[in-house]
Amino acid sequence: MKKILTIQGMSCMNCVKQVHDALMELPEVNSVNIDIRTDTVFLDVKGNVDNDKIKNVVDDTGYKVTDIQKV
Repeated sequence: MKKILTIQGMSCMNCVKQVHDALMELPEVNSVNIDIRTDTVFLDVKGNVDNDKIKNVVDDTGYKVTDIQKV
């Protein structure tokens, strides 16, 4: 399953790395691709990972998920 997230607050490659590494810690996440220009994160996940779980992980890094779409 693929999910597309919109995240506020990422302004540099260090921000991208923090979000990427945090999301990769979730056992359900296969891959994370981030486009900093559009504040978009593309997730490839196993099964159906809970959106609140994703939001909490991102919140813990200091950024905010404003939208999650299932593709």
